[in-house]
Amino acid sequence: MTEATAFPPTRRRRIAALILLTIVLHVLAIHWGKNYFNAATADERAASSVSVTLRPLALPTQPVSLPAAAAPKSPKPVLKKPRPPASPAQPPADSVATLAAAGDSPPTSDAPAPQPLQTHDVAEPAAPKEDSPPLVQGTQYRIDPPPSAALEYDVVAFSDNLTWRGTSTLDWKTDRSRYTVDGEVYTRLFAKIAFLNFTSSGEIGAFGVEPELYTEKKRNRPATNTHFNRERNVVSFSASTTSYPRAGGEQDRASLIWQLAAIGRGDSGKFAPGAVIDMFVAGVRDGEVWRMQVLGQEEIRLITGAAQVWHVVRQPRPGSYEQRLDIWLEPGRQWYPARLRFTETNGDYLELSLSSIKTS
Repeated sequence: MTEATAFPPTRRRRIAALILLTIVLHVLAIHWGKNYFNAATADERAASSVSVTLRPLALPTQPVSLPAAAAPKSPKPVLKKPRPPASPAQPPADSVATLAAAGDSPPTSDAPAPQPLQTHDVAEPAAPKEDSPPLVQGTQYRIDPPPSAALEYDVVAFSDNLTWRGTSTLDWKTDRSRYTVDGEVYTRLFAKIAFLNFTSSGEIGAFGVEPELYTEKKRNRPATNTHFNRERNVVSFSASTTSYPRAGGEQDRASLIWQLAAIGRGDSGKFAPGAVIDMFVAGVRDGEVWRMQVLGQEEIRLITGAAQVWHVVRQPRPGSYEQRLDIWLEPGRQWYPARLRFTETNGDYLELSLSSIKTS
């Protein structure tokens, strides 16, 4: 039997196409697994015109003011009216009459007459001495966390001249006393490929969203834990020996978004062009003060239509290799994050645009 008889032309073409498809899929798989965001199909290679240029911002000049705990509501004092002074005791009328008939006068007391009730002004608190250290005051925020919701985002990333598309989910759950937020960034080729998973959990307290544990897992890397220890008042990391004192109001990379949303819902006056909201943010190895600058209100286009949003930016210090973070919060939908963008110093970026919301 000849080769032509064993494999007819039609079948040979199918086998050749299958081999070619297998080679193409292997090449794509290599590109997908190259590194963290280096994932793209052949027809999604970035054109030369693709670039992301964000307007650099001047760093805030006002002093840093970290959050202060909201003052507990104290009951109003009950003011009691002073009782009028008691009148001097008088002998009964019949006793006076009897004494008068006998020619005697009523007995008089040598006790001093009662004086009228004196009133005094409350003394003002003493002013601090000139050599006392100045009082360091933070900023108090009225907090109203948004209701629980499952949010889904369309993801576009650009890295190493490759454009990658995928999906991200954010599940925010709260019962008004505690919260959890679970996030994932992934794509699908032959199966679901997760590039980033993270979880933040804690309580809703006097400072607002107060994380206790932040866990982050990147693809091909071990998970890391960031602890906000309440017993020892220490912020510590599983990925380093660095630690910081915990004073209250500290955030992690996931909780800070929901803290901003809670401030927007409860204290929207803090969102004004030029305003700054300061927070200490702990990452996976260390932490620092993030100065969230409020740029103003904007209109952006989403898959669900136009959205009126507040644009907030974290601009890293000059010379830093930290990411720039842009957050667009939508007051018309409970201040949920409508768009997030993380931009590297070399122009690579990861952008998440809200595509759907499911509330419980």
